[in-house]
Parts: sequence; structure tokens; C-alpha cells
Amino acid sequence: MPAVEIARKDRRQPEVALAVEHADTSARTVNLTLHIKEIPADSQHQRGSGVKDLRLFRNGSLVKVWHDDVLHGKSEATVSLRVPIIAGENRFTAYAFNNDNVKSRDAVSLVQGADSLRHPVTTYVLAVGVNDYANPDYNLKFAVPDAQSLAATLKEKQERLPEKSEVEVAFLLNHDATRSKILNAISQIGQKVQPDDHVIIFFASHGTAAKNSFYIIPHDIGYSGSREQLDEAAVRSILAHSISDRDLEQALEAVDAAQIVVVIDACNSGQALEAEEKRRGPMNSKGLAQLAYEKGMYVLTASQSYQAALEASQFGHGLLTYALVEEGLGKNQADSEPADGKIVVREWLDYSTRRVPEIQTEKLQAARELRHTLSFGDAGKAHSGLSQYPKIFYRRELESNPWLVAATLPKQ
Repeated sequence: MPAVEIARKDRRQPEVALAVEHADTSARTVNLTLHIKEIPADSQHQRGSGVKDLRLFRNGSLVKVWHDDVLHGKSEATVSLRVPIIAGENRFTAYAFNNDNVKSRDAVSLVQGADSLRHPVTTYVLAVGVNDYANPDYNLKFAVPDAQSLAATLKEKQERLPEKSEVEVAFLLNHDATRSKILNAISQIGQKVQPDDHVIIFFASHGTAAKNSFYIIPHDIGYSGSREQLDEAAVRSILAHSISDRDLEQALEAVDAAQIVVVIDACNSGQALEAEEKRRGPMNSKGLAQLAYEKGMYVLTASQSYQAALEASQFGHGLLTYALVEEGLGKNQADSEPADGKIVVREWLDYSTRRVPEIQTEKLQAARELRHTLSFGDAGKAHSGLSQYPKIFYRRELESNPWLVAATLPKQ
């Protein structure tokens, strides 16, 4: 992309005002009004600044975005909506961009939610696993056990916390894991989740990268021929039936939760975190990485954008799930930063990114000492060396209220 001369950009900031209308702080929702206004044409600018891509945040997490032009030919406009609030402080922030992607100043309004709004947190788990594809040439061995094991272990750990969390688990396995059912399941979570709840979405399936995008390949693969004889038409059909990172971005945008974790255990899944721009912050680019930044989401992918996600028969799992579930939670090995009897989401996911390449090194070294040949399989393909390094995305600042995934101390 050619560089844009900054001096030629329209640097006039559009105006954004944010107000709370007659807030009943004991109610679950409040009415918000956002007034937006462009800077009009002047002697140096032939047209107004424009206003586009208006964003609303609660406590630093994206609630809603109005894409593209929000004025629709007018010089100013007003948007009203009802927004859920939580007990305690609700700091609403809004900003927009001009036609040259120059950000406005922040508009801020505070609402103090009543203590009566406190309620038991619910953790929503959507576990997707595909062993059996409509085209059996693409079958996997451990995707379904991975999805089942992660959901069951997470549910057990959450329900054993001192402050018990309600857990709702939804499975989409094999023939149920179609493109339409997966996207619909995410939409259903978005319709019932509260802003202080938690969401984890886990995918174990094939994945592929194409033209700077990542695709999760569901059961309805859209291709019936041999895996070894793919042509351009077959690839187009597979991609059309798959779920792209942009599809995930659009689906997750409407999920308004305190914590959202997305784990993608698939080949080339790191491509999902390749943004249009490498910067992070209040910018106006598209992509799952940008949405993750704005929502404060965690996104963990099994491999870099050019790598396979491996299965190991001796574990009965993919390597990423083995590190997350069997070791990280099952053996409490993720309790390490610090080792305090608690596993918060950040140290759980960080543990897996460190551990996956270590597992490969350990097993390969043990095989060499026994003069055995050991390989890790990618749906029938073998890898005899280190070839999987998970990739993780999250905002670097520490959270004031991190999600406690598991507690290794006895209940008090």
C-alpha cells in the first residue's frame, strides 16, 4: 500500500456528543443518545469532514459500531439506543472518524449501576469439532474429543470456583458443525449474554489461509473430490462454504460480554490475527485482530499463518488442546504467573503458547533416545520436526477484574 502524505489528509475532527437520558440505575438498560456532526466546508476544504464508523464502548470494551457513513448526506445526525449496564461504574465512550480516517475526540458519560444489578456470572461455551466431513478425504481423528474435553473440563473448573459460575455448553460436532449452524449459534449467544458474563468459543477442524484471509472449514466442505486433486474451482467452492475471519468478526461484533475467548485449533489459524495494519489502538481498520483489541477479546490460534495444527495419537488430542486441557487445567500447570492457586485466562492461554513447542521437543528427544521414529500427524500428513507455534492476541494492559478460569485451592 503506497504511503499517504499526512499533510494532504483532512485532519479536521468530527464532533461526537454522548448523553444518558433519564437513567434508572437500577434497571438493566439505559437510554443513550449520540449526536454526531461533521466540520463544514471552508476556504481550505471543498467539502465537509464527513463522519463514519461511529463506535460506542463500555468500560473500554466495544458495545456497538455503526459502519461507514453515519450522516447519510446530512451535516449532523442523532442516534439513540438502549444499552445494558452492570453494577458499579459504566464508563461509556464514543468516537468516530472523518472521511480520511482521522479520529474524533472521545465523548464520555458515566453511569453508576445499582448493586441490585449484581447476579451470578454465566459462562457460555460453544465447542465446535469436526472429525467426520461430508467429504471423508478430509476426516480428522481428535477434533471431536478436543471439543468435548475442553468444554467438560472448563465446565467442571468453573462450577468448582468459590463463587460458582453458571455454565451453558453448546456442542456442534461433525454433521451439526455446518457454516450456518455455527454462525447461528454465535448469534444466539449474543442475544442472551449479559455484559458481565463470559464467552469461550472453541473450534477444532480444518482451516486454511487464502488471499490474506483465514477460513474455518466446517462439515459441509463444498467439495467431493480427492484432497490431492484440488483445482481452482474446488478451492473457490471450499472457501465459499467456509467461515472466514471476516465472518467471525461480524458475528462476534454483536456479542457484548465481559470476557470473550476464541480458540482456533486449525491449520494456518494464525492468519486470522493478521490485521490490515500492524498498529494497535483506536484506529479505523478492519479484521478480527482489530475487533479483538476493541472488545478486549483473547484470540488463541493453534499455529502461525503458515503452519499446520498437529494431532498426536499418543495424547488422543491435538497438541494445543492437550496443553490447554490435560496439562494446563487438568494438572493445574497453567498456575504459574504467579503460582497462587488461581488460573486466570491470561496465564492459561499463555501457558499453552509456551508449552506446545516444548511438547514436540520433549517427545522427539525421547523417541531419539529410544531410537524410535516419531511423527505428528496433520490429517494423514507427517511432520518429524518442530512445526507448530501457537499465536495469541490480547490487549497488553492488565485487567482490573481478570476472568478466573480455575482455582486450585480448596473452597473456603
